[in-house]
Parts: sequence; structure tokens; C-alpha cells
Amino acid sequence: MKYFYHFLAFSLFGMLFSCNSSNEENMEFREIKITEADIISFDEVVDEIEFIPFLIPEDSPLKLSANEPHLEIDDKIYFSVGDFRDASIHVFALNGKYEQTFKKQGDGPEEYPYINGIDLIDDKLAIWDQRGTFKLYNKTNFDFEGVKKLAGVDINFIPFYQSLGDGKWILVDDYSGEVDENSYYPVFQLLNEKTEEIKPLSPKTREVTANLIEGQIAEMSDKSYILNFGASDTVYHFKNDSIKPWIKLNLADNNLPEDSKLDPEYFFENILLNQANNINVGTAIAANDIVRIAVFGIKKSPEIIQDDLDSFPIQHLYIQYPSMEFKVTKAFGAFGGKGYEKDGYFYEVLFAENILAYLESNYFGKYAAQLEAAIENLVDEEDPILLKYNVRVK
Repeated sequence: MKYFYHFLAFSLFGMLFSCNSSNEENMEFREIKITEADIISFDEVVDEIEFIPFLIPEDSPLKLSANEPHLEIDDKIYFSVGDFRDASIHVFALNGKYEQTFKKQGDGPEEYPYINGIDLIDDKLAIWDQRGTFKLYNKTNFDFEGVKKLAGVDINFIPFYQSLGDGKWILVDDYSGEVDENSYYPVFQLLNEKTEEIKPLSPKTREVTANLIEGQIAEMSDKSYILNFGASDTVYHFKNDSIKPWIKLNLADNNLPEDSKLDPEYFFENILLNQANNINVGTAIAANDIVRIAVFGIKKSPEIIQDDLDSFPIQHLYIQYPSMEFKVTKAFGAFGGKGYEKDGYFYEVLFAENILAYLESNYFGKYAAQLEAAIENLVDEEDPILLKYNVRVK
């Protein structure tokens, strides 16, 4: 989430299935082709939707600006804007009502310098440092409850991770500059904490991925995982310590040529700005066994304007697992980030500076009135709104 993520962030502000033999047969690797004709409006794929206003009292104002937000949801909503200058965690009820703020920012042993991620580990709130360590806090009073360090990890920077349970993890490997004889490097590492062994998984990529989304993992209901990374033409499926190709993405017969992935300068000037080719951005998140992936360029933009949300040609591809049926809509939200999921719903934080653009463009279609009603319930119109939704592709 380097150049591309920050470019977008600053330019724009950023069927349950059980495991059985028939499902395995449906998992045969095949290509899906996405064209401009496949793009439909967002309200055509929505099954359920809710706009939850963050209700912050006037006497306790919070600065909730659009940075690189972090969100975790269980019986409460834990939210941080990701601002390194003020690494606070704000707690809200599930209806959006503000309850309290936690902050233990600092360099002490029970403190964290900044927030690179929020998670829940053993019913504790976990602050991730992107180097293999979590600091754990009580969810109610934020008392410090220890440190969880991934055993056997010697990676300077871990852009993303996924716990597989039983001491196993998939870690995204940051590009170190080291490549093989064909200029590829491994994207994912499989860690076994019990043996402290770490080994690369088979997918490899080239340098340009380091400037996109370096890798993300989405958990499915059968405890398998979908793996994706920037500029990849293939999306992968991981199960029982084995990984294999799941889907080949044909992006309107205009995928980025393999050799172009060696030249980031060419990529940004000709792909990002001139829209010469279409690319898989590299995101992966799943809700109710529907995987959401961001792609760039299927429908070209007349002009990319850096401060205009609607000018970026990014689409959300929703793929049903394991059938591979799909729908495509214009994207929204934190394009370079993973987004959030809980109990079969996708979540996105809508910040005030972008909500007006969504209304003006009628992005939410027949659900726009619900968004307007949520705005009316805000104490301050500058406060964000949490979008909760799920989709249907059949």
C-alpha cells in the first residue's frame, strides 16, 4: 500500500458454503472476463444496506478526518482515523452512539507509538505494529494485558497478515529488492509458530506490486482463503496448507503486459495516468462468501482529476465463492485499503468530504434517501457515517 495507496488517499482525501466434494469440483481454475458492459449500478447488487451515523456529542467533539482509518467490530465499534499524530481509538455502540476514547500513545512498554491496525485476539483489543507484534488491551477499560509477538518472524515490514488458527499465519512479504533470476519475488509467507518455521508460498510477482497493494487475504466460511495482490492476473485459493490458482482475471483483454511490471515509472505514467492498461489493484475482502476485489481501468475515465472522487476508473468486482459468478460496480470508499467485514456484511467509513460527491453523482441510487436521513441525524455534518451492506450476485 505504498505509492498507489497514498496517491489515491491524498488525491481523493482512499452464501455460506460448507466444504464438500462438489464444491471442490467447482474450484477448477478458470478465466472470467470483465468488460465495461458488465458494470452496473451499486444499488443493483445491494441486498441489505444501513447507514450508521457516528453520533458524537457536541460537548465531546472528535477530529475524525479522512486519513487511513482502522476499524474493528464485535459488540462495539472500535475506530481510529490512523493519524500518527493522534493514535486514539474511539469506541461506539453498534448504533453509532459515541461511548469513550482510548489512547496510550507513546514509547513506553505499555504504549504504542502509532496504530497500523486494530484486531481482536483472545477477546482483547490488539494494536498491530506491522513488524510481527501486537500490544493487547482490555476492551472495556483499555488496561494493558501484554504483548503477542509472532514466533519465528524476521521480516522488517509486514503489510498484511491472516491468522489461520493453531499458531499458523499467512504473512505478506514486503519487497526487499531481492528477486530471482527472472526478476520475481514471493508475495506470501506461511508461518508455523509452533516450529518457528516460515516458508514462501508459490505465488510470485514483480517490482510494480510493491507500489500497489502488496497482498491481501480474505477468509471464506469453509476456513479456506482467497489471496490477491496488485498487478496479478491470477487470484489464488489457499486450503490445508496448499495454494493453487482460483481465477484468471481477463480485464477487457487489456491486462498489463508482464514485462511492464518491471518498470514502475512506466506503470505510473502510462497505466495510472494515461489508462493504457487495466490492472488488478490487489485488494481482497469477503463477506458471506462474496469476495470483493478492486480493479482499475475497465471503464476509462475521460480525465483523471486528482481531487475528484468520480474521475478515477476503479471498479469493485464481487465474486461468489465457489461458483465464480460475479457482478461489477463503480468502486467507492478506501480504494487502496482492505475495507472491513463482520458477520457477512461489508463496512466502509464515509467521510464528510466525500459524502456530498456520492449524493451529487447519485452513487447509492434508490438508497440515497437513507444516506440523507443519516446525515440529518448527525450532530455535526462533518462527522463520518459508517456504511454496512451485503450484496447478491445471483
